[in-house]
Amino acid sequence: MKGKRIITAIFAVLLTATASWAMGGGGGGGTGVSDMGLLMPGQPTNVTATAGNGEASVSFTPPQSDGGSPITRYTVTAHPGRIKASGKQSPITVKGLTNGRTYTFTIKASNSVGTGPASEACNSVTPRAERETDSKR
Repeated sequence: MKGKRIITAIFAVLLTATASWAMGGGGGGGTGVSDMGLLMPGQPTNVTATAGNGEASVSFTPPQSDGGSPITRYTVTAHPGRIKASGKQSPITVKGLTNGRTYTFTIKASNSVGTGPASEACNSVTPRAERETDSKR
């Protein structure tokens, strides 16, 4: 029974020390705040889509937080179909969509730490081929 208590106590000390180190305490002599301050970005907002011929232009507002590291890429995903397109700023054009099919889109922001959560789905759009009379104007 004594051996089990000792192992449990050692485990508790190691767990506490590991948690303390992960939160910036001890070990490295620094505060650890700068390392822990880098997080994934938040979710983009105000996502809107405009349909084109076999494509859609997706506009958005960058997230309120970049997580402490500059955003390097935005990735738009079409639903259904999971067709993706990436870019460094708004708007981003998603190509390869099927005319006559209705889509919504979500967008994620990425930085050097990782990729943040997806935005809310935007308005639905249905890409359509240009009408012949429109293209001749």
